[in-house]
Formats: sequence, structure tokens, C-alpha cells
Amino acid sequence: MLGMLTEAGFPIAARPDDAECVIVNTCAFIDRARQESIDTILELAKLKQSGRCRALIVTGCLTQRYGADIMTEMPEVDGILGTSDLPRIVDLVRQAANRHDWATSAPPGYLYDATTPRLLTTKAPYAYVKIAEGCDMGCTFCAIPQFRGTHRSRPLGDIVREVEALAKRGVQEAVLVSQDTLAYGRDLPGNGDVGDLLLALGDTRMPWIRPMYLHPAHVNDRLVEKWTRARIVPYVDMPIQHADDGILKSMRRAVTARRMKDIVAQLRAAIPNVTVRTTVLVGFPGETAAAFERLLEFVDDVRFDRLGVFTYSPEEGTPSPDYAGQVPAEVAAERAGVVQERQDAIAWERNRKLIGDVQDVLVDGPSEDPAFAWEGRTVGQAPEIDGVVYLRDAGPVKRFTPGRFARVRIVEVEGYEFVGERG
Repeated sequence: MLGMLTEAGFPIAARPDDAECVIVNTCAFIDRARQESIDTILELAKLKQSGRCRALIVTGCLTQRYGADIMTEMPEVDGILGTSDLPRIVDLVRQAANRHDWATSAPPGYLYDATTPRLLTTKAPYAYVKIAEGCDMGCTFCAIPQFRGTHRSRPLGDIVREVEALAKRGVQEAVLVSQDTLAYGRDLPGNGDVGDLLLALGDTRMPWIRPMYLHPAHVNDRLVEKWTRARIVPYVDMPIQHADDGILKSMRRAVTARRMKDIVAQLRAAIPNVTVRTTVLVGFPGETAAAFERLLEFVDDVRFDRLGVFTYSPEEGTPSPDYAGQVPAEVAAERAGVVQERQDAIAWERNRKLIGDVQDVLVDGPSEDPAFAWEGRTVGQAPEIDGVVYLRDAGPVKRFTPGRFARVRIVEVEGYEFVGERG
């Protein structure tokens, strides 16, 4: 959307306070995301009284899912646009004062291509590349198919062109995302699978390629074999969601705990020094104390390098809110804390072994910690979710350069954050 607006001649303001039109792109995945979106909309709406803002536009999943409610209950909003027909953002900005509603006029179906204008809004050396949109899995806790639609893959060659173009612009890391990355290509006859895409991307000039959101139900020997030949970072992001077979079946995850454990072992054996990240969901209906204990045992046995945990959120339009055995919110929150505490101990044990190692670090830019000049990431740290390496400059000769790689010795570990010096 920013690329289209820039191409249409609209200047992008550095701060919301300086903008005549403010656009809020929203999420509606879980209740906390919806609340954050609403709070942001209401906060920015104040700029219509105190700042230069003359129009407030809301886009994204929240408007695709609840567009009519927003237009009815939030008079502060001048226009809305869902997840489809994104080129209409240009007309919407031009006509926002007339309160347009384009959220429900088009079903989910939009998918950009390599020719779509794109504006890189930060100086960070990484960029996200969406390889597909939508999902066909039908997990019983997830409403994403309602506002993102069925799975739709971009053509392989189109993705390769976008990644190559980003590399020419100085981007050093392409983060491949979609709702179901391993389902890539299944809907495109003759297009191959995600393994073929990764092999093709290896021929680009992009130094780091990082696929995210890998559903374990799609892993097979053919994929692993291609994965080992592809020029991608040794990093696997595979949300397991749970490890009790009864819960997994109720979630409709199409995989068992035993199978997931075997997959992680297979990937660790096939990919040297691989970092394995996962996500788990606690408090799903029917999660008994015994089922939760099986999840903890799985976390202890597999010993993930990174783990995110979130609590179950009953989503309108999904089957799970009607299931028996609803878990009280306070119990779910307590269980989330237990999982995170268990994982923190595992991560500390694994991370402290890195002290003294010399690794390639991509320098993202100035550090948010004033004690350090710069910060960056190793191959085992995905942007925005896995912590960073704080970097100490050692005089003018050994300064770090943002957007470039450096050989760095890890000298300290504090939880998920590292401190590094020139190696």
C-alpha cells in the first residue's frame, strides 16, 4: 500500500502527527491483537482534533472481519479497506472524507506480485516476502481463512524476481512468510513445491533467505532432502501448537506428537547447527492437567532453541468455542507462564554454550540499548522475535557498518540477548 501511495505522488510522513491522512493496518488473529488495533485507532483518532490529520483510514484483517461494525460504531474512521483490492487504497486516501466502505465488497483474494510498487519504510537490512496468501488447513481455533481466504501461491519465478530486486536494493535478508509456507505451490500445477522455490532462490544474490511458519503436517523426506541442498539459513520455525495427541486431533492439526518429535530430530540431523523455533498454544478446550503435562514433557525432551507461547482465544466463526472443557483464562495464563519459565531455562543452557563462538552477524542498525552503538543478529535470530546481538565498537578501525555482515565473537549472554565484539 505504501508503494502504491508513493507511486501516486503522496509523500509519506515520518510521524502520525505530521500526516494529513493516517492509515492503521490491523490484525484480528487473536483477542489481544484486536484490542491493540482498536486502541491504536482510537489513540490516533485524537490527531483529528489536535494535529494536522483530516482523515483516518483503517485497513487489514480487522476491517475484513468486522468492517460493518467499525463503520457503525467508530465514527472517527473515515474509510476502511479489507485484505483484498489493495490498489484501491490510492482512491480511498483521495476520497476518505466521504467515508468509504470497501471492506466487504470484495472477498479475500488479493495477492501482490513482483511488479507491485513497494516502499521499504525502514533502514533495516531485511525485508519480508509473502510467497502465498490464505490457508486450507482449517485448524479449529483459527479464523484466518475467514479473512485471508483459501491458500493461493505466487508463481515461483515471480518470487525469485522480487527477491533479486530486493537484493539489488541492498537488502541482505529475505524473510519468506505466508499463513502456510510449506503448502506453497500445491495449487499451481507444474510449479513445484516449497523445496523447489528455496532451491531457485539460492541462485539469487540474496545472502540470507529465511522461511517462516512451517506446518509440521507437510514435512516429508523429499522436502527435507531439498531443504538440505537449498542455500537458506539453518533456521526452522515450526509451530507445534501442542503435544498431546487428543488436543492435536481436536485442533485438527493433522499430525501427532511422535511425528513432530521425529521431524525435529530429522531436521537436526540433516542441517548442521540448525536453530529450531516453535510456538505453542495453551488453554485450548479440553486441555486437562494431564494433557498440559504431556506438552511440558515434549518441551523438555525436544529442547527447542526458541519458543513462543500464547493462550487460547475463542474466535468467532471457529468450532472450538463450542467445545466442552473450556479452560478458565486464569488457568491458561498460569500455564503459559509455566511453559515460558521451562523454556527460559532450556534456552539459557543452550545459549551460554555460544560464549566464545565467532559467528557472522548481520548488523541491523543503531542499538535500542544506549550502552551499545549497534545491534544485529546471527542466523539463529529471526527479525523482531528472537532477540539480538548487542555490538561493541572497538575504535574507528573496527567499527560496525549497518546493513553489512561482521565476524563477531559472542562474549556475554543475557537470556535471549547476546553481546558481541569484533571476532
